Amino acid sequence: MNEPINTLAIVDGYMEWTESKFRWFRPRQEVTRQMPVHEFYVDGAPLLSLIDPDEADDPDRRMPLLDRDHPRESLDQLRQLLGGPLPADRNGRTWLLYCQCGDPGCVGLSTRIIFTDTTVVWTDFAWDNIFGNPIEPVEVDRTFVFERAGYEKLMHDMIRSFSAR
Repeated sequence: MNEPINTLAIVDGYMEWTESKFRWFRPRQEVTRQMPVHEFYVDGAPLLSLIDPDEADDPDRRMPLLDRDHPRESLDQLRQLLGGPLPADRNGRTWLLYCQCGDPGCVGLSTRIIFTDTTVVWTDFAWDNIFGNPIEPVEVDRTFVFERAGYEKLMHDMIRSFSAR
């Protein structure tokens, strides 16, 4: 089909946000929180920066559902990325990025994944709603082609990492 031309990595990082903490009879306190996350990087750049550069620096940006606080959801996403069963309401589309809240009711970035003997292709990106209907096509027409053996090794390594928790 297509020659592998892209490299996929999952990079450890932190998501940081500020919360306002209510305290009785005292002024609110602003608290900075951090959460470890794993982001998809394609050819050394965050996936979101390649799909929607305007949203890439947004503190409320969309993220993979890969985090230590949600191992079951993380395992589900990794299995779907390997061609595992998708929820019925996704219409054959695999979600890559979710709202930070992790609620599939929020808009997420989805793709169609095509497996060949030697490659894995992410194509037909769109912003989806909970019903799996593309609600807004991605303005940048992108297709990413990965070498299948390396792709599957990366996903299986992450599955082992989340399964150990």
